Amino acid sequence: MAKVTGTIRINANPASSGAVGHFEVVFVPYAGRLNTKPVKVSDLDDLVSLLMNLKISEDEATRWAGKARTQGVVLIAGIERTEAQLQENGLLG
Repeated sequence: MAKVTGTIRINANPASSGAVGHFEVVFVPYAGRLNTKPVKVSDLDDLVSLLMNLKISEDEATRWAGKARTQGVVLIAGIERTEAQLQENGLLG
């Protein structure tokens, strides 16, 4: 499968009346049109696991998850992964 380069965007959506807080992770390719879709994870541990499944080291994944929790939106630029890796983690349709 072809490799795709892009940015991973993580949005922290805090809990509101009736809605549970969650993180939304989206892969945004630099070029081309891909059927990307957001993945919702319920807590920080699940976010770290998802990032580790995307071949980001545990230390880096924990650092990015912490930034997402405190800053609200985080962009991880320069991610190059195969389409299969992205599909396995639910980021490609």
